[in-house]
Amino acid sequence: MAKLIILSDIHANLSALKAVIENCSSKYKYEHIAILGDIINYGLSPNEVIDFIKNINTPVLANLFGNHEKALFDGDSTRFSTDRGRKVLDFTRKCILKEAYDYLATNLSSSGFKEVIFENKNMLFVHGSLSDPFWGKMTEEEMKNTVYAKYDYVISGHSHIPNFTEVFYEDKSMYEYRNKKRTVFINPGSVGQPRNHNPRAQYLFIDLENEIFHFNSVAYDVEYEQSLYDNVDIDIFYKTRLKNGI
Repeated sequence: MAKLIILSDIHANLSALKAVIENCSSKYKYEHIAILGDIINYGLSPNEVIDFIKNINTPVLANLFGNHEKALFDGDSTRFSTDRGRKVLDFTRKCILKEAYDYLATNLSSSGFKEVIFENKNMLFVHGSLSDPFWGKMTEEEMKNTVYAKYDYVISGHSHIPNFTEVFYEDKSMYEYRNKKRTVFINPGSVGQPRNHNPRAQYLFIDLENEIFHFNSVAYDVEYEQSLYDNVDIDIFYKTRLKNGI
């Protein structure tokens, strides 16, 4: 019972989400799922994505607010780096249905992080970082922070770039491990808005018992998702970036 799927940064891309769920269901036997935030925004199908997630019949270990859910709820878009980003959030705010809004309000962890003991492992799920749960990046410098030493696994999103890093903290109580405590930092990449120059939908499979970590990228109908932008007043950047994974 130690197998799980990690999804992050779906960004209202229904085609990518469907492709990921179809792929992981055909490849793996898994018992749990975790979603690291940014279900909505940038993409044009927030209601459809939320409805799809509601009907996933897999126990959810974590389901987090990302910075886009937080901005939707608190109305603060000042930390978006561009006006085009603020404009697309306005689009999402206008089109999201009450039942979808209510799902986000009642089913997601609004703190942006969640601590879980799973299969005797101390796990932290966080959208960004503990220094800044919504907007922070899990940089090499951030990983040095000893606040993470108590966790066996730290699973984060937000960057849209897959990553696997092991950090070994000084810990004199870990004598049998030469006074080192290991924490594994993992980012699954983005389902709907990848930025590692790979336009395919990306997700992570973990088998904790055997320490297996599979980073997956799945082809989906990018052209269809791009076509949804043709009749809406949103910067073309959000359409073109899907093709190049940027």
